[in-house]
Amino acid sequence: MRTLPLLLLVFACFTCPSVHAGQDEIVCINPKDDPPGPDSTVACYSDTGCAIAESFGAEGIRDYDTESAPFALARGKISAIVTAAPDLIKIAKANGAVCQPHKK
Repeated sequence: MRTLPLLLLVFACFTCPSVHAGQDEIVCINPKDDPPGPDSTVACYSDTGCAIAESFGAEGIRDYDTESAPFALARGKISAIVTAAPDLIKIAKANGAVCQPHKK
């Protein structure tokens, strides 16, 4: 009886986007704004994504609301989004963002 809740928890963890930190992170920027740098904020959703944000010299905002991030990027409220979530990338692109893998 105890194994069912444990199995559900394990399954939920494998389907959660933030758990897949090993996936290639995609950086989405607003082409009308400067690239992220010092004094800018970047939405990030994993340790890897936040490390990428810091590599730009920007402040990584962990777990920025995924529903508002693409629109905040389009309005210039944040400088970039670093994520591996395909739905977030799709919405960001639909709102004018340019998304590409981070160059290591």
